Amino acid sequence: MSSRSPSAPDAADAPPLGTSDVKDRAQRSIIALGLRTLGSLGLRVVSSLALSHLLFPGDYGAFAIVAFTAAMGAFLGDLGLSASLVRQQHEPTQDEISTAFWSHQAFTVLIVGVILLLAPWLSRSYELGPSGAAMVSVMALGLFFHSLRVIPIMVLERQLRFPALARIELIEGIAQTATTIFLAWMHCGAWSLIGGGLVRGGLGMVMFWAAAGWRPRGAFRWDIVKRLLSFGIWFQLTGIIPAALQGWIPLVVGRMEGKDAVGLVNWASALASVPLALSSVLTRVAYPAYSRMQQDTEALSEYLRTSIRRVSALLCLAIPFGVIALPPFIPVVFGERWSLASALVQWFTIEASMQAVQGLLHSQQHASGHAKERMYVAITASVLRFGLGALAVMHWGIVGVGVSATAVTLTELWVTARLVSRRNPRLSRLEFEVMEPFLTVGALLALALGLSRLAMGQGGLLVQALVAAGVLTALVLAREASRRGLSLLGELRALVQQLRARRAPP
Repeated sequence: MSSRSPSAPDAADAPPLGTSDVKDRAQRSIIALGLRTLGSLGLRVVSSLALSHLLFPGDYGAFAIVAFTAAMGAFLGDLGLSASLVRQQHEPTQDEISTAFWSHQAFTVLIVGVILLLAPWLSRSYELGPSGAAMVSVMALGLFFHSLRVIPIMVLERQLRFPALARIELIEGIAQTATTIFLAWMHCGAWSLIGGGLVRGGLGMVMFWAAAGWRPRGAFRWDIVKRLLSFGIWFQLTGIIPAALQGWIPLVVGRMEGKDAVGLVNWASALASVPLALSSVLTRVAYPAYSRMQQDTEALSEYLRTSIRRVSALLCLAIPFGVIALPPFIPVVFGERWSLASALVQWFTIEASMQAVQGLLHSQQHASGHAKERMYVAITASVLRFGLGALAVMHWGIVGVGVSATAVTLTELWVTARLVSRRNPRLSRLEFEVMEPFLTVGALLALALGLSRLAMGQGGLLVQALVAAGVLTALVLAREASRRGLSLLGELRALVQQLRARRAPP
C-alpha cells in the first residue's frame, strides 16, 4: 500500500509542465509567498518590538556566533543535491530522490559530530560564557530538523506548489515568534532565540513531510550521488564559501569592538532585511521556474527582464524613504540602546535592496547550469567583503561593515548582470537596465540627505527626515519627467494593472 497522499503526488509521478503552466504557477506562487511575506513581516515587527525591550545586544551577539556555526553545518550537510533535482529536465526518479535524502542524512551526521567535538573550543574562542558549549551543541543537533525537510521541500518546489509552502512557513513563523518572546520574557537571554528556532524547525519538518506526501522508497546508488554532485557541489559552494567568509563579522568586529558590537551588527542586519523578504519570494519561485523554461529562451529573457524592472521600481520608490526615516524611527520604537545601529541599518537596507535584484540574476545563472561561474563571483565578493570590511571597521567602527558591504554588493551586481547578458543575446544591455535605477536614485538620496543636513544644521532627526523626504520626492519626480532610464512610476502602474487583470472575473 502506498503512503502517498492523493493530493500530493510524488515528484517521480508528476506530469511535465509547459511554459504557460510554469508561468501561471509561478505567478500564483509569487502571490501566495507575497502574502506569506506580509504576514512574516508583521510577525517580525511584533518580535522586534518585544525582543528589543527584553534582550540586549550581548544576547544577539552570542546568538549570532552560535547561529553562524549552525548555518555552516546546514550548508555542508546539503551539497546541492536537492538543487540538482530541481534543475534537471526529467522528473526525478524514486532512486534519485531517495539517494539524495539518505546522502543528506549521512552528511548531517558527520557535520553534527564534528561540531559537537568542537563545541568547547568554539565557546572559548568566541568567549560565549559557561553555557556557550551547550548552545553550540543544541544548535548542532537542530541541524537534523533542516536535513530531514530538504527533500520534502524539493518535491514541493519542483512542482511549484509554493502556496502549500507559504502556509507552512507562516505557521512556523507564528510558532517561532511566540516561543522566542515567551522565553525572552522568562529571562532566557540568547537561549530564547535558540529555542524559537528549534520549535520552528521541528514543527515545520512535520508539516513539510505531510504536505509532500513522499516517503523514501527507492534504492541508494553511488552513481546518482556522483552525477548530482557534478552540479550540486558548485551550487552549494556559492553559499558555503560566502557564509564561511561572513564569519569575519563576529571574528573581526568581536575582537575590535566587543560582543555588544556584534549584537548591534546582527540586530541591524535583521531589521534591514525587509527587502530580502521580497528577494526570497522571487528567488525561490524563480529558480524552479527558470529551470523549467530553459528551452524557451525568448520567453525566459522577457520574464527575467520584466521581473528585474518591476522589482527595481518597487525598491527604488520605497527603500530610499525608509532609509531617511530610520534615524528618528529606531530610538523611538526600539529604545535608545539601539540608536547606535541607526546608520548601520541604513547601509544594510540599501545593500539588501540590491541583493533582492541580484537574487533573480543568481537564479538564472544556476538554472542555466553556470553555478561554477556564480561561485567564482561569490568567492571574490566575499574576500573583498572580508578585506575591505576589516579595514573599514578599523577606521569607522561598526558603520564600516555597512559601507564596505554596500560597495561590494553594488560591484557584484554589475558583474553578475554582465555575465548573464553575455550568455544570452536577447539580454543585451541588461547590466545598464539593472544598474541605472540604483545609481541614479542612490545619488538622489545622497543629495537629499546632504541638503537636509545643510539646511537644518543641528535640527532634530525628525525635522531632518521630513525635509529630506520632501527633497527626495521632488528629485524623483524630476527624474521621472526627464524620461531617462527606467520609468519607476510606469513600471509600478504596469504591475498594478497586471494584478487587477488577474483578479478580474473571466
